Amino acid sequence: MKIESWKINKWFVLLLTLVFILVGISPLIQDQTKQADLTSQKINYIKENRELLQAAIDSMKEQSAPEDLIKASEDELQAYQQILTGVRMHDEKQLLSGESAVAKIQLEKAEKGNLIGATIPELKRNYEELRFFQSSDIKWIDPFYTADLPASNFLFATFLEIPYPLLLSLGALLIALFCSYEHRKKTNDFLRSTPQSMLKIMSNKTGLLLIALASLLIVGTAGIFAITAVKNGVGNLNYPIFYLNQNEIVQQTTIIQYITLLLACTLLFFFLLILIGYLLQYFFKQFIPIFLCLEILILPLALGNLSDFLPATVAKFLPTSYWDFPRLLVGTTPFSSAGITLEKGLLILAVLILIFLTSNLFLAKKLAKGRIAS
Repeated sequence: MKIESWKINKWFVLLLTLVFILVGISPLIQDQTKQADLTSQKINYIKENRELLQAAIDSMKEQSAPEDLIKASEDELQAYQQILTGVRMHDEKQLLSGESAVAKIQLEKAEKGNLIGATIPELKRNYEELRFFQSSDIKWIDPFYTADLPASNFLFATFLEIPYPLLLSLGALLIALFCSYEHRKKTNDFLRSTPQSMLKIMSNKTGLLLIALASLLIVGTAGIFAITAVKNGVGNLNYPIFYLNQNEIVQQTTIIQYITLLLACTLLFFFLLILIGYLLQYFFKQFIPIFLCLEILILPLALGNLSDFLPATVAKFLPTSYWDFPRLLVGTTPFSSAGITLEKGLLILAVLILIFLTSNLFLAKKLAKGRIAS
């Protein structure tokens, strides 16, 4: 593996890592809306909701609506006032209490069929999240009205917002360059004449690439976190994330668990690309064909809006539909009716890894026998 490590351009790996970091922290260096502006926007939003709700209450009274519905709406009106007071006084406890009260009332209204808009599972997720923070020492971060997210929350938002296919493409670029190294440097014949077995050569190459790609992911993620921490503070890596699974049941994880699983899934995907790239180097001598073939697996993820024109009945048969890991980890998929889940995505990935690993082993043994025979 030491000999193979000479073929990895450390400066190029560093360059890819810097690109990853720059893309990740790009929201920090763009023009940011100041907290005062966001606070003003939230105040206006609450005021508008109060006015609409007051008008609805007046209308319900004129039409002799059920008393319990009127009472619930009046309680909601008071909760909105509590939110306003909490925002203006910078009283986080009062703000959270008002937010939680509104969420509870809206959920009860929806369950009785008196509220349209958000679904019951979405309202339940929102209420359980707010209720958790009411009884927790962890500070609630409003994702919509917080200008400078602490590093932990920023890191979570980063992986949901940055082009995930770009990160995968950075890895594919490194894989294609490394797998085409022998042909580009015209040392392929020399490599096959060495006393090392082809299986040993293959394990060294794949192992080294995995280490390089793991370094890219870990160092890049740590870099984004460190730079954001200097600017906005560290935050809490155990900050809870509430989401709906495929059965629309509220689930809970933490930022550190999410990041760890995401990096593991991404590294597993890189392992598949390594095996495919290693197989392709038997058939292609140039970097570009290998890179383009690897990009075929990434391109559908880059399109992003496939659900606008691709029916779910077709999407469920495409492996790439199951590999949007940043969103699948929090139960989000554009093809909600296709039964696309993280578990299926990992199963498909494992099967393909097994297929390409077996193919590589077969070719390595065949080449080894051919070398002995010659």
